[in-house]
Amino acid sequence: MMTYRPLVRSLVVLIGVYGLLLAPWPGWNGAYGGFFRAMGGTMLGREKGRVLVHFRAAERPPRPEVDTEIVLVEAARIDASGRATARILGLDTRAVGWTPTALLFALIIASPVSRSRRWRALGWGAILGHVYLLMVVAVFLWNQSSGAVPVSFLPFWPDLAGVLEESLVNQMGPSFAIPILIWLAVTFRADDAALLLGPSIVTRATDRHCGDGQNGAPVAGYWPRYR
Repeated sequence: MMTYRPLVRSLVVLIGVYGLLLAPWPGWNGAYGGFFRAMGGTMLGREKGRVLVHFRAAERPPRPEVDTEIVLVEAARIDASGRATARILGLDTRAVGWTPTALLFALIIASPVSRSRRWRALGWGAILGHVYLLMVVAVFLWNQSSGAVPVSFLPFWPDLAGVLEESLVNQMGPSFAIPILIWLAVTFRADDAALLLGPSIVTRATDRHCGDGQNGAPVAGYWPRYR
């Protein structure tokens, strides 16, 4: 008999964990914003060069959800007193960073794999997920600085930069698609179909398609994990 219980169970866990991770827990947005600024400042901040880059908490945000500011200063415009006109970019770290990260973590936690594999997947998922987030912020900086940071050695094409920023920063689609791709890559193996579909489905498929070539009987020892 075909059963979808593993899939339904995983879906229920996914919804519950994702809801808990996105709940407005007191102090969490501020803590994650601080982490995001520290990560961005360490990997993308710049204190030397033609354009200086500094990550800081938003001082006068244009919208309440904007909690981070990226300050761009052209070194050539700094006067003798150390003052210069800066360009300030606002960033909502909850939407850009925590929302896709929470989805990735919820997908991994809800996966019907062993606990050790979930822990391993969470570690690799956290690494790859934040590499993706750094890439998103790098694209944002690259477009807003007209190619000056963080990769000034690349030729700057405004149209391409605008499309990349619109796709990766402004649109919500990649915030869901990329975590799903990372989840699949770090969590599952090639023979994990039965974990989601259920052992009975795989067993029935094996009975139909894995005969010995004479009377259609299943090959002995095939799919031993699920028999």
